[in-house]
Amino acid sequence: MAPSLNDLFFAEAGSAFARQLALGDLIGDRPWNVDIGRGEITFGSDLAFPIQVLGTCSEQDSSWLWAWASHQSGLPAAVLAASLRIKDIGSQRGIGEFVEPKFTLDRITDHMLAMLCGALLDRGCYYRAPYQGGAVFLLLDKLPAAIRAPVAPERVNTVLMQVVSNFEVDHRSMAENFLHQQGFAVKAAPALLSANRDTDGAEIRLAFDTQRRIAKVEGIIKPRTAKKSWWKPW
Repeated sequence: MAPSLNDLFFAEAGSAFARQLALGDLIGDRPWNVDIGRGEITFGSDLAFPIQVLGTCSEQDSSWLWAWASHQSGLPAAVLAASLRIKDIGSQRGIGEFVEPKFTLDRITDHMLAMLCGALLDRGCYYRAPYQGGAVFLLLDKLPAAIRAPVAPERVNTVLMQVVSNFEVDHRSMAENFLHQQGFAVKAAPALLSANRDTDGAEIRLAFDTQRRIAKVEGIIKPRTAKKSWWKPW
C-alpha cells in the first residue's frame, strides 16, 4: 500500500520542525527580500540563499497551488525544479496531493506541505513569504551545515511539544522517527520509548497513553563529572 501524505508527515515532522527552528535561530528578526528573477532570498545585509518556489496559499479560498501549475505567474523555469521533483515523487508513490495542481487546505495545511517538501528534498527548510491575500512558500538552498545538525539535547523536548501542539500527528510514530533521525538508539516498549545518544550522553524517556499520545517526557544529560537534569517531567 502506498504511504499517505499523513504517514510521510508523521515520519518527517520532528526533524523538519527542528530544522525550521534552527533556521529561525539563524535569521532572527532580519528583514527579508525575495528576487524571483535571480532565484534568491536575502535576510538583512548578511544572509542570502538560492530559492525554489514550492507553491502558494490563497487566503480567499484556503487553497494550495503548486508552483509547477501556476501557469499565469510567469515564474522562471529555474525556480520550478523543486516543485516538479515533488510532483514526480507523488506520481511514483501515489500521493494525490503532490500531483493535483490545486486543492483545498483543511487537515493538510500549507506548513505541513512545505515541511514535507523540505524533508523529501535534501532535508531543506522553507520560508513563508506573505503577500496581500496569501503567501508564497519558498525552499531555501545552500543552508549552513548547522541547520541539519542533530538537535541539542535541550531542544528535543521543545521540538516534540511544539510539533504535537501545532499539528495533528501520531505522537508515537512522530517521536520514534524523530529520535532515530537525530542519532538516538531507541528501545521500544508498548507504552514507552527509551533513547540514548552516545555522542553527547543524552537520554530521553517518553511515556504514552492508550491513544499513543505523549503523556510524560523525561530527559538527562550525562556530563563527565555529574549527571544533570535538563528538563523536568510534565
